[in-house]
Amino acid sequence: MSDGGLDLAEVRAIRVDGRAAGFPADADTTVGQVGRKGWTLRDLSPPVLLLRRGAIEHNVRTMAAYCAANDVDLYPHAKTSMAPQLWALQLAAGAAGLTVATGQQLRVVRSVGGGRILLANELLDAPTISWVAAELVDPSFEPACWVDSVTGVRILADALASAGSPRPLPVLVELGHTGGRTGCRSILEAIEVARAVASTAALRLAGVAGYEGTICSDRSASCLEAVDAFLDAMRALTTELIGRGLVHDDVLVSAGGSAFFDRVVARLAGGWPDGARIRIALRAGCTITHDHGVYARLSPLRDGAALRAAFEGWGVVLSRPEPATLVIGIGKRDLAADLELPVPLVARSASGGDVPLDGTVTVRRLMDQHAICAVDPELSVAPGDLVSFGISHPCAAFDRRRVIPVLDDDDRVVDAVATWF
Repeated sequence: MSDGGLDLAEVRAIRVDGRAAGFPADADTTVGQVGRKGWTLRDLSPPVLLLRRGAIEHNVRTMAAYCAANDVDLYPHAKTSMAPQLWALQLAAGAAGLTVATGQQLRVVRSVGGGRILLANELLDAPTISWVAAELVDPSFEPACWVDSVTGVRILADALASAGSPRPLPVLVELGHTGGRTGCRSILEAIEVARAVASTAALRLAGVAGYEGTICSDRSASCLEAVDAFLDAMRALTTELIGRGLVHDDVLVSAGGSAFFDRVVARLAGGWPDGARIRIALRAGCTITHDHGVYARLSPLRDGAALRAAFEGWGVVLSRPEPATLVIGIGKRDLAADLELPVPLVARSASGGDVPLDGTVTVRRLMDQHAICAVDPELSVAPGDLVSFGISHPCAAFDRRRVIPVLDDDDRVVDAVATWF
């Protein structure tokens, strides 16, 4: 995998042995050497959570092409994977930077040489503020964080000044919505926050941020109308701040999760006041792996431009105690289930033949290490067979493993990805 300008030496040196979930019992290698071992899926020890290289590479190319075609920047959310190797692929394909949500995530990105980073959150804890102030000595560090209250602005500015910050920290005033997460609840409130930023030497107002993904969770006409209205409010706020001289030069406007980034492009890319230099920064993080659940339904990329699901979980059938029941050795410790239950995809017999399941097997409940499934009584699946699963919501999948094997479409293990949660 490309290093994308990041320093991956420490990541590639991580040991992989029989204690790593999914890997062979006699494994004794490193992340960087996994692809040279000659393993296949059959050599791995179930339950296995794996990634497909072809899908990842396709998704990275697809998002890069989409952003280039629409003249917007991609700052993919690093929290999705916390995997520097995958960040490197995105940066190498043209991503402008990375997004994080916490101080720990910010430190991980910096530890591998990440420079341009959006902290898509308010920064209010003293230890992280002091750390950021110290890091600002390095001119290659180009961070920005969100602000949504006059109180928060004062806390951040005072802490930076006390820590001796060598230069102002760029911030984006965050616009929120009723019932959402953080963010000013009105344009007038956001203007007051922007004024507070302008009154301090420790901060520099760099633009406007928002998140539309908590407004609704489908692509119905009413949902898209609500998302568009919120994005229009972000445009109105940005225009107001420019007109008042509170923000100028290159203005960053950031929105766009993995479900509605097309609406961000439609409502925010282009049409700004004459002379205004605006960059739109999408933060979609789940696009790199996509899924078989929520994003399979919500992604705006369809047909020939569709993303591909890269995650698969494989478990061995442990028991068929009743004709209509399968017990498979894979569970909550292996598969994401925070939003939806996993989707059984394929059954593979001991002889290697694959049978697409197409709804003939469904997960009834997921336990720590067991999937209790309903099965068509006529389906020939027996103990010892393998069953693969797709997942929903990749953000809750990566943290199941320290190291994840990467396979090609011929089931050969060609790499491994290390996570850093």
